Amino acid sequence: MATLSNTLGLTQESILMKAKKKNRYIELIRHIEDRKKTEIERLDLQGIFFKRNLKRSYPQQEISSHVVGITDIDRIGIQGVEKVLEKILKGKDGNFSGIRSPIGVIGGDRSSAVDGQDLQLTIDIRLQSIAYHELYSAVQELNAQSGSIILVEPKSSNILALTNFPSFNPSDRSNMNDLSVLRNRASIDVFEPGSVIKPLAMAAMIDSDKINIDTVINTSPGWVEFGGYKTSDFRDYGLLNLSEIISYSSNVGMVKLCDKQKPELLHNYFSNFGVGKLPSNILISSREGFLPSYAALSDRDKVSLCYGYGLSMTALQIAQAYQVFANNGVYKELNLFMNKKFSSPVRDKRILSQETSKFISKMLYETVHSTYGTGKLARIEGIQVSGKTGTAEKIRKGNKSYTATFAGFAPSNNPRLLAVVVLYNLSGEVHSGGSAAAPVASKVLSQSLHALESGSL
Repeated sequence: MATLSNTLGLTQESILMKAKKKNRYIELIRHIEDRKKTEIERLDLQGIFFKRNLKRSYPQQEISSHVVGITDIDRIGIQGVEKVLEKILKGKDGNFSGIRSPIGVIGGDRSSAVDGQDLQLTIDIRLQSIAYHELYSAVQELNAQSGSIILVEPKSSNILALTNFPSFNPSDRSNMNDLSVLRNRASIDVFEPGSVIKPLAMAAMIDSDKINIDTVINTSPGWVEFGGYKTSDFRDYGLLNLSEIISYSSNVGMVKLCDKQKPELLHNYFSNFGVGKLPSNILISSREGFLPSYAALSDRDKVSLCYGYGLSMTALQIAQAYQVFANNGVYKELNLFMNKKFSSPVRDKRILSQETSKFISKMLYETVHSTYGTGKLARIEGIQVSGKTGTAEKIRKGNKSYTATFAGFAPSNNPRLLAVVVLYNLSGEVHSGGSAAAPVASKVLSQSLHALESGSL
């Protein structure tokens, strides 16, 4: 007994307690090493048997864990795709039912085991690896609390990368002390998006003919008081046309533009972009965020929506919204599975005119490539990039932090990749979407486009 307990790392008392149970057999321990199995076999103990037990292997470890998910010790899915499609992946055990006599089995029915179905995700492991390692570096370097990156192929609407940091190794959970690492932040964590929402509001107003494309707004003296609250820009930008309002990311300009708009107009367009809605084809745990009812909006709430406050979104929803700009005004539902039976019957839908979509895309291009654009650190040498930054401020218990976002696509004239980068809870000097998230997007898009072009890393 002493040798057995020492080999298994169990106390003699625990073994005896298990042995007292009135079961046909008792399980002493699972998943022992081959070396220990050999040592126990040498003891030649009566009543000791071994059962071969399969164990799930996750070769990509931390890189894809939030999408693939994990199983428990019995290989039952408890997170990610492993959980939501457990029945499909598991298959069915074979069995035999019959009549047994003293001389053996007389007869019965036997059913064969049925293998679980294979599932193919849209994830490209090359791009997933690029996104994860760049995100890891950015979170560490900028001292962010966490981060998410999503890469989408606009034409197919397939998600090619969806990763978060911190992450976890599903093959080794021995050091998992913080269960929050299990959370798929890209699809679950909601936040006020800030200025990354401005192109949606601008598109709504232009497409509905509520403003003229030649409109010029006076943003001096760099702030505006509206509804009893003061809204400020980074500095006094003076007279700005619509494109410059987006490129400079002028809050004052958006307040003055949205002042005269009907709240139902903004609400309906935002809803068409997928704001406040659950994704149909993702299946893994997701949240719909929050889009307030237009009937509940005060005038102040209405203008706040136009520069990204008073509503909440996930990184995944931002990617869904920017799909519209990358696809020339057509809403295409994001996909995570190559298997067609998991795709929703939601059809592609044009929600913006081609003219408006092209006008907004030009604004997004100038946001990155103009000398004054907030997204200029997202540039890639030799490749045109279109996108928008967002910086949302949060104050909790007197402590101020920021969520930095960049959403955009490249190449601008024929988008091959759409990227969303979100860094949560930044508190250092580098905390804006332009200074923190845009450079990460540049690195990820550049490397990913190269990988797609060359066919390898």
